[in-house]
Amino acid sequence: MDEETSRIRQHIDAERQQLGRNLDEIEHRVKHATEFKTYFNRHTAWILGAAVAGGVLLSRAFPSSASSDDETPDWDRNAGERSSTAAVRSGPSHLGRVSETLDDIFEGLVAVVSDKLHSFVADAIPGFRESYDSIERQRGRSVRPISRSLDPTG
Repeated sequence: MDEETSRIRQHIDAERQQLGRNLDEIEHRVKHATEFKTYFNRHTAWILGAAVAGGVLLSRAFPSSASSDDETPDWDRNAGERSSTAAVRSGPSHLGRVSETLDDIFEGLVAVVSDKLHSFVADAIPGFRESYDSIERQRGRSVRPISRSLDPTG
């Protein structure tokens, strides 16, 4: 019986060690899966696309003060009771600053998406980078070097 008991204890110890390794692996995977950087790296296109879509929606919700009279937003259509419709359309300066900030963010996101797409296609298709740069020069646009790395940290 002592020999059988010893084998059972060894088996239990081996299973306990394996369970500990499995728990460590699960913990590592959960930490890795919940890191935003890891999620961003795996789903960059979706995140940037959602940001662009959000920027478009916000830019429609907060139009710039340079918009024409026909583009008055729905929330401002009943403002006829106020003395100056021009003041209503331009809105308070803080809303203008928010709108400008959102426009800047949107432009930045579009630039990042454009650069990522350009870099992705250039890495996938030999000769694309040179052809693209030639077209940009013909249009009178400056050609800036695009990083070959798709890593957002550098």
